[in-house]
Formats: sequence, C-alpha cells, structure tokens
Amino acid sequence: MSSQATAPQTKYPDLDYRFLEYLGVSIDGEAALHSIYVPMFAGRDRVVDLGCGLGGFVKLLRAQGIDAFGVDGDPMCVAEARSHDIPVVQDDVLGYLRAVEPESLDGVFSAHLVEHLPYEVVLELIELSFRALRPGGRLLLATPNPRALVSHLELYTMHFGHVAMYHPNLLAFFMRYAGFDAVEYGENPASIASNVAGLSPLTRLDATLQAMTGPASHVPATAVIPKPDNPLRKVIWHVKMGLVKWLVQPYYDQVGGEIARQQGALSTLLEATQRPFESYVVGDKMRG
Repeated sequence: MSSQATAPQTKYPDLDYRFLEYLGVSIDGEAALHSIYVPMFAGRDRVVDLGCGLGGFVKLLRAQGIDAFGVDGDPMCVAEARSHDIPVVQDDVLGYLRAVEPESLDGVFSAHLVEHLPYEVVLELIELSFRALRPGGRLLLATPNPRALVSHLELYTMHFGHVAMYHPNLLAFFMRYAGFDAVEYGENPASIASNVAGLSPLTRLDATLQAMTGPASHVPATAVIPKPDNPLRKVIWHVKMGLVKWLVQPYYDQVGGEIARQQGALSTLLEATQRPFESYVVGDKMRG
C-alpha cells in the first residue's frame, strides 16, 4: 500500500513509489502475495482496493471478471498502475470513502493501510466502508501480524509511515462495533518469513521448524552395535547387550526423554513466534 493514500504529502509526493522501487516490489509481486484473498471476493461485482499501491490485487480481481479498481494517493504509483491498464483513482482513501455513494460497492479491500493510521481513523475507515457497501458486501483488511517475530524484528519498522500495529482480533472488534457480521480473522500463509524477509536469519527458521515438528525416531541403545554373524561373537554380543540394557539403557532413555522435552519446548516457541508476516480480518454487511 501507499501511505500517501491517507494523507497527501506535497514535500515528498513520490516517496512511497520510490520506496517500493527500492524494495523491488512489483505488480506481480503484490499479486502473488495477496492471491489467497481473491476467492473471498467471489460473486462480488464492484470492489475497491484502498491504498492499492501498484495495483497488483486489482489486476488479480479483474482477471476473475470482477469490476475492481484502486484508490491511492501517490501519483507515481497511480501512473505505474495505469500504464498497465489497471484502473486507479488518485485520491486520499478517506476522502474517497466520504464522497462515494452509499451502498455502491460490493467489496472493500485494503492491505497494509491501517498500520499507518491511529485507531480513531481506522474506526472511521471501517465505518465509512460499511456505509459504502451494499448489503452482503465484504470488507477485508490485511496488516502486519503482531504475533509474528518477523513483523517485529524485520518488516514493521521497514516503513517510515507505520504508527500502530493492530492485532487482528482488535480489528475484528472494530468491525463488529461498526456493524459488520460474520467477522473472522486469519494469517496469510504466502507471507512466511522465508518468502518475505529477504536475507534475514529468520528465513532459516522455517526449515528448522519443519524439521523439528516432523516425526521423531527413537533408536534403542542395543541397536547401535550390530549383531555379528560369528556364533561365538553372537554369545558375547548377547552378554554385552544384557549389560547395556541393565546399566546403560535407563540413562540413555532418560537423556533421550529430556532431549525430546527440550525439542518440544523449542518447537512450541518457534510455532508461537515464527508465523506469517501478514494477518487479515474479514467481515460482511448483513443483508436486509
């Protein structure tokens, strides 16, 4: 998204576009990140993307036959989108919502906009979206996931315009407060650290977590020493294995159990913090 979408900046009118360019963000990249949201707007004819940036999500929706368009305040983002035949209105998103005809939209989408706003403005945006939507219309907000380690250590502070981090359950409350129904929230699996965190060491934790949460195998101590084929050595081997089971195996099992407990604790910690960068909340305006 573009922070220009919420407040016109005359001193640095192209700052958001230049920053997206600096990060290597592209229309196709925006589309790939947000493709999971396309089915959530199925059957909805008129959808706006507020703070659409380069218009990647608008492009996805239009490819599905949805009459989608974007609103953004950065003139260079708007120009880039239009150069790819993506319809975008250059405007402040709140100004657009205040002026739009009530019950004229079927869907409102916004990714990485609310974290640029204080909570009073977020509430106004949600209330104005409710006003703009027809009965049965849907609002979906995507934002940095406060439950993800990568959000705090890498990506939230990456943008100059961020002012607040909103838990999806708090946004769900705001939606319900504004009148939305069937409100749900979740996480975008496409935004795992290995996909969005560049060269950060956090990208390697995804593979670590997968390895640690896979099925563990326990090898008995008696299996470490192979059984010989020679008859005399077989007798000696059985004696040795008897001593191993009696003297060594209990300690081996105790150490193995402690390792398993430590592994489980670390795995739980990783699962709790190594979460997708992007969370979302979605709600519907009740019919009738």
